[in-house]
Amino acid sequence: MTHSSRADHWLGATDPLPLALYRAGFGALLCGECLTRLPYAKELYSSVGFHRSGVGAWAPPPSVAYAFVLVAAAGAAAISLGWRTRAASVVTLAAWTWLHAIDQINEKALHSVIVVVLALLALSDAGAARSLDARRAGGDAPAVWATPLRLLQLQFAQVYFFAGVAKLFAAGWITGSVLQLSLSSRWATDTGLWVASWIPDVAVRLLALLTILYELVGPWLLFVPWARPWVIAFGVSLHLGIQSTLSIGWLGSHFILALVTLYPDPATWRRVFAYVRARLPVGRADGMTAPP
Repeated sequence: MTHSSRADHWLGATDPLPLALYRAGFGALLCGECLTRLPYAKELYSSVGFHRSGVGAWAPPPSVAYAFVLVAAAGAAAISLGWRTRAASVVTLAAWTWLHAIDQINEKALHSVIVVVLALLALSDAGAARSLDARRAGGDAPAVWATPLRLLQLQFAQVYFFAGVAKLFAAGWITGSVLQLSLSSRWATDTGLWVASWIPDVAVRLLALLTILYELVGPWLLFVPWARPWVIAFGVSLHLGIQSTLSIGWLGSHFILALVTLYPDPATWRRVFAYVRARLPVGRADGMTAPP
């Protein structure tokens, strides 16, 4: 890749489809997360709850806390639909960041990633395709600014990599004991508890080492075309396994969404859509009368 082509890859134009697909899925997931938190907004975000962060001292009254969560949910729904996408991203970013700052007790890497994602969506043209914005504009844009997409790709890749680095220097992960304990902890699902009852220690250690290897090597191979499909397939399998055995919210769903939308060649998704359309009755409508 020449210097000019590298610059174009990062700073030029790209197919709008990856951002559009990710935007739709991410908005739906975030809306669902906000709605699951709504019944607990009083305890999590209001002035009558318990907060350990400095910003927690500024927690609003319960009614305002509920309103903040509803605003975040509505903004996420608008992002998913692609309605006033950039404005919706800014509003949701403000609401989610404020809630995230107040509730440091439940802070997890997943919730920090959301702040970064919303900021990048606000800077992007994620509503330029497969959206109400695109329909209002008369159709999907042929191309969008590539940089926000590349930064999103880097964001998820670095989360994987540094998670692997952290595990590499944690003795409990190398031996498999952290994974073994997790499968028997309060975080385990019924499936996780069942697996923990019969899986051999050597298999647990092998799974832990494979997880570390994937997180250290996979992020780099996501940018290698010939290796990318295999890395995505293994990553999806890994997250499905984790999601089925541990109660970790929508972490796995979010990362699966990122793997299958942000990294594949856009032409792959366009072939998938063309294949599906060709097999739907509306896709076969070409003016010919159907046979009796």
